[in-house]
Amino acid sequence: MSILALKLTKSAGILGTMAIARIAEAAAMTCYVGCMIETSLGTAAYLQVALAAAPVTWGCELFGPLLLAGDVVRRPVQYADGAILALDGPGLGVEMDETLLKEWTRH
Repeated sequence: MSILALKLTKSAGILGTMAIARIAEAAAMTCYVGCMIETSLGTAAYLQVALAAAPVTWGCELFGPLLLAGDVVRRPVQYADGAILALDGPGLGVEMDETLLKEWTRH
């Protein structure tokens, strides 16, 4: 059995990752979604792919925000019972906080 790791930051974002997922599906491969160290903004994008890509049957490892001391969104992604919770807001499901974003900006 072959399992393919889908990572948005290594696959040209959501569209590139979804294209890879469709190829994996055509090749009868299963997938999981793995993260880099992302804020809730990046993690929300990963989560959307994990929920939308048909061959993702091995779940995901989206723990990036848990490793960071802060975030750039008004309401960070949430976890319960060892799992990340689906988002229900518009777009990626998170809302940027411009003040927090400025704190993360390098000069």
